[in-house]
Amino acid sequence: MEGITRVLQAARLLTDEHLAPREEYGLVVRLLTGIGRYNEMTYIFDLLHEKHYFEVLMRKKLDPNGTLKTALLDYIKRCRPGDSEKHNMIALCFSMCREIGENHEAAAKVQLRLIESQPWEENLQDLPSLKKLLMKALTLFLDAAESYSKDFCVCQSLRCKRFTRLITLQLHFLTTPHKTKLINLSRKSLLPCILALPRFYQAAVVAEAYDFTPDWSEVLYQQVVLKGDFNYLEEYKQHGLLRTGTFEEIAHKFKQNAASESVVRNLKQLLTYCEDIYVYYKLAYDNQFYDVVNMLLNDAQTGCCLNDLLAN
Repeated sequence: MEGITRVLQAARLLTDEHLAPREEYGLVVRLLTGIGRYNEMTYIFDLLHEKHYFEVLMRKKLDPNGTLKTALLDYIKRCRPGDSEKHNMIALCFSMCREIGENHEAAAKVQLRLIESQPWEENLQDLPSLKKLLMKALTLFLDAAESYSKDFCVCQSLRCKRFTRLITLQLHFLTTPHKTKLINLSRKSLLPCILALPRFYQAAVVAEAYDFTPDWSEVLYQQVVLKGDFNYLEEYKQHGLLRTGTFEEIAHKFKQNAASESVVRNLKQLLTYCEDIYVYYKLAYDNQFYDVVNMLLNDAQTGCCLNDLLAN
């Protein structure tokens, strides 16, 4: 240990008093790579950066073991965190696509934090600036997704793609009268936000971006049974998400609340989407929809099936 300490001290002395004053940067690089103690010799990184000689470190032949590129990235992150251009240059030089993706993703999140730093209402007062920040974040997330995919980082790439869809949707809502906030939502704000969105695909974009699984039966109860929006149900069905259990959960919510004639009518129509005839019959019977019960029993196709099931 004492030996390497003396070597490092001698290297520092040689650099400061002889090589740097004479601008022998090639020899400085050879000294650095020859000793290979990059974390203890960051003063050489500082020197080369200051003298615009930093790029010479990115020659691949200098780094057969890959330790230099790691040290360079660590140096940029710790000592020059704002120099994303240099970070990407290093990562590109060494084909480190994942690191480029991480840098782009981090930069995109900085844009979102800038928006979050002031109330949403204040952001809305300066729409051009808000849109500019969102567009910058969108571009960075797109670049991050592409870089991640080049390095087969599938999960990270998909995460960034989900954010691009969220930001695209946010930009769309900024053109509408309500200007609903979708970005920088807290966990407790997610379900109210999803319930406020008029289309299922919009709700799905928000849920996916935040890795949030809402109570879809509650969402459908609100959108379809209470509001009568069957286009929402059609969209939900097209995504293959409509399950038998969903009808049972919605019917349970219906029982817990007082219902107007329109709500009863909407639930009856909703039940027609249930492909399980027995569950359809059971839910209609439990909710005293006897007109529906009789219709099912008297129908030529469903009647025979139900009679067999009820007999057992």
